[in-house]
Amino acid sequence: MLLAIVAAVTIPFNWTPGQIEVAVKINGTPATFLLDTAAEFSVVSTRLARQLGVVTTRRGGGDFVEGLDMEVGALKFERQRLMVIPFDTYVDRGRQIDGLIGFDFFAAYTVGIDFQQKQLTVAPRQSFSPPEAAVAVPLAFVGRLPVVLAHVTLAGGELVQAKLVVDTGASQSVMFRNPFSRAHRLFDRGGKESVSPSLASGSHRVVDVGVDGVRVGGLTFDHPPAQAYLDWTGAAGSDSTDGLIGNALLSRYRIHVDYANRLLFFEPVKKD
Repeated sequence: MLLAIVAAVTIPFNWTPGQIEVAVKINGTPATFLLDTAAEFSVVSTRLARQLGVVTTRRGGGDFVEGLDMEVGALKFERQRLMVIPFDTYVDRGRQIDGLIGFDFFAAYTVGIDFQQKQLTVAPRQSFSPPEAAVAVPLAFVGRLPVVLAHVTLAGGELVQAKLVVDTGASQSVMFRNPFSRAHRLFDRGGKESVSPSLASGSHRVVDVGVDGVRVGGLTFDHPPAQAYLDWTGAAGSDSTDGLIGNALLSRYRIHVDYANRLLFFEPVKKD
């Protein structure tokens, strides 16, 4: 059961490194979760599930636990169903992250993310009014993934369309999946290769690709850093979406996530 609220609630977060870390309690046990628009379910780590002594069940190809109580700031959610997955990638990097705040949280409220002030503003959906200066960008959904239609200008001027997942769990700028990259010969434009951490598989091989601009709605990001997945495994090889737009671009604005009206608002902020 999700708590119905009548007024906006503010929740502080930590910003390290390029991700939104939120203090939560699961069945009264303190933990740190990432705020992740690309998480189709809220998630608890295998480690924390074992610590809590809860029983997992298999549903639709994933492991879940039922009946958990979750506190996020002043918000309390009773009898929640969370997916259970390992978080070894984070632990191996010295980060004690034990879960994700995902789809159900965003579906219940309008969520504002102020990257400069490091705070969330969680508001009732029916009373939310976007700031006058905010630019509205339409959202579509692929399953439970929020997607924006982007117009990407590749190096050299070629214009292509891409369905990009809005991913507050990703620290990167723009990432293109392997099938999209092959279809548009992005690897022919490739530069430096590197390894990108992955929650699901530990890491992915990626390559820098030349992009002159990315336009979403009425906003244009000039020469954003962009990479393409060289691997086919997991999400890197999916063709249900073409890639993602992450916090390196999202954090240039104060954003407001409005699933109910299928809109993402980008509010300009003063530069420090």
